[in-house]
Amino acid sequence: MQTIIRYRGVRLNQRTINMIEAAEFVSGLTFVLTQGSYNPGGVGASAGTHDGGGAVDISLKDAKSGELFPKVRRERIRNAARQVGFAAWIRDPSQADWPWHTHAIAVGDPDLSPSARDQVTDYRNGLNGLASNGRDDGPRTWVGVTFEQWEKAHPLWREPFTAAQYDALMKEIKTQGSATRQEIRGQSFWMLRYATQTVDERAAAHKAFDDAIAAGQTLEQATAALTAVLAPLNAFLAEAAKKNG
Repeated sequence: MQTIIRYRGVRLNQRTINMIEAAEFVSGLTFVLTQGSYNPGGVGASAGTHDGGGAVDISLKDAKSGELFPKVRRERIRNAARQVGFAAWIRDPSQADWPWHTHAIAVGDPDLSPSARDQVTDYRNGLNGLASNGRDDGPRTWVGVTFEQWEKAHPLWREPFTAAQYDALMKEIKTQGSATRQEIRGQSFWMLRYATQTVDERAAAHKAFDDAIAAGQTLEQATAALTAVLAPLNAFLAEAAKKNG
């Protein structure tokens, strides 16, 4: 069994963590995780899929307001998870006693539970991974992709962005079925800037914001502190965003 790591409040292995961060890279979003792995018998509605490794649930609601994300953003999270090698579906309360979330199983994880392995098979066969054996309602573009294949094609995904890498990210976002140009614009310059930071830069930006709040500064001052950490990319991204419409 792989080493179990406590990550964002849930239990995961390093491969699954890497895949989550890769999906965030693709989507330009930061995920809130509601269920992890290695939780035998602890997630009753999951039919054992979270008993082993490689399983994670991602919230589809705003962490502060509790409001459900728009459909296009829900689909962006699901699609990004699929793109990096998860068998992933959008789950909603009409299906079972659970909240809105993306249920994701890391294809190829050696610690998958038997139920999780069955869901990977369902994914490959065009099914929804539920007992109903319904049709998969997501895009089939990335079925068969593993994380290792995706990472081989994107070897510098954790490195600071070049202009070519930024253009490639824009193309990947734009080709996701429901991620329309209007929604991409709606995420605004903040999303584009945030998407291009390395994990360390994100952590430094978050720390600058938190430290400012802890010091009693205003929200505007804390935001300015965060922005200052991200400043080196601002001019480049403003120009690149303009070129991409």
